Amino acid sequence: MIMDNALQKIINNEIPTLVEFINSNCEPCAMIEPTLQQVKNLIGKRLSIFVVNIDDVPIVADEFSISSAPMLALFQSGDMVWKTPNVLSKQEIIEKVLNSI
Repeated sequence: MIMDNALQKIINNEIPTLVEFINSNCEPCAMIEPTLQQVKNLIGKRLSIFVVNIDDVPIVADEFSISSAPMLALFQSGDMVWKTPNVLSKQEIIEKVLNSI
């Protein structure tokens, strides 16, 4: 898990960053972890992937208008390119990321 200061540094990087916003005891959040690992294995050299628990840093949830979990968001050079509350398949995530960077 990363905290808000670290998150700011990470998303301001030129490397695209996929962030999974989760909360404690979220079953769908746990279910998407293996999918994100597969995405990292396939295109991890082209982007960074991080997990943020919004229960630990609620200010981050407010800052990025994260109202539910899991929420995936892609950042590039400090800007949020897209976010989705949907649990996506590996292929959907890869296509969405590659079409956005």
